[in-house]
Amino acid sequence: MTLAAPMQAMAGRDDQARERVAVLGMGIDRLDRAGVARRIDGFLRDGGAHQVLTVNLDFLAIGARDERFRRVMNSADLVVPDGVPVLWAAKYLGFALGDRVTGSDLIEMAVAHSQLHGSSLFFLGAAPGNGAAAVARLRREQGDFHLAGLYAPPFGPLDGAEDQRIRTMITEARPDFLFVAFGCPKQDFWISEHADLGVPVSVGIGGSLDFLAGTTKRAPAWAQKRGLEWMFRLRQEPRRLAKRYLVDDIEVMGKVLLSRFRRQHEAAFRGDGG
Repeated sequence: MTLAAPMQAMAGRDDQARERVAVLGMGIDRLDRAGVARRIDGFLRDGGAHQVLTVNLDFLAIGARDERFRRVMNSADLVVPDGVPVLWAAKYLGFALGDRVTGSDLIEMAVAHSQLHGSSLFFLGAAPGNGAAAVARLRREQGDFHLAGLYAPPFGPLDGAEDQRIRTMITEARPDFLFVAFGCPKQDFWISEHADLGVPVSVGIGGSLDFLAGTTKRAPAWAQKRGLEWMFRLRQEPRRLAKRYLVDDIEVMGKVLLSRFRRQHEAAFRGDGG
């Protein structure tokens, strides 16, 4: 197997139509932005529940040490790279991934789909008020769309009565898109555990609503394109993000380097040149 071999045999729906590559044993779909939009449109036509993950280095760091999270990621219906460093890591291993697609990009795709086809969006999570501010900005910049619901649950465990409250809201609203802003991995576990709600497209979006609301500033476009967004965010929230960026993410990049070294060593030992 070469470094660039796609992961066609991994668990998940519609494997025959997917081309994925592995970074530290975690599959990421190889699609451009248009391909992501087509895949999501297919989910809406097919019915049933589909989970989408937007992967940055933090996802890879968590997945490298948490088998349960790796299983969620590898069984998801769509996994897209959110972050230039993920594209770099894959390229270093010999993979060619498609475009970077962020949570905000997926929200904008959903808004456009709503405007064309009447589909509905439900936003779950983020700090109180941020969801409403994000919706107001989206309507101001992209035009009106069908909002199925908006709810910011209290901080803490989402079990018992609170879980039932959320289930009832979503069941009654019957959204086509559910965007969950609990942060990784909580949001992704939650979506996986609530697949029985039958939402056609559920996406974990981390801090996307905070960015759209303007409570967290987004790095300039030039910094995003050069993979320097982490430096901008670290300046804003050093206490919260220092360990993530300066310890966990550096550690996972070291694992990527070691992975390539091992693959090259194995190839040399076999005598096939990689």
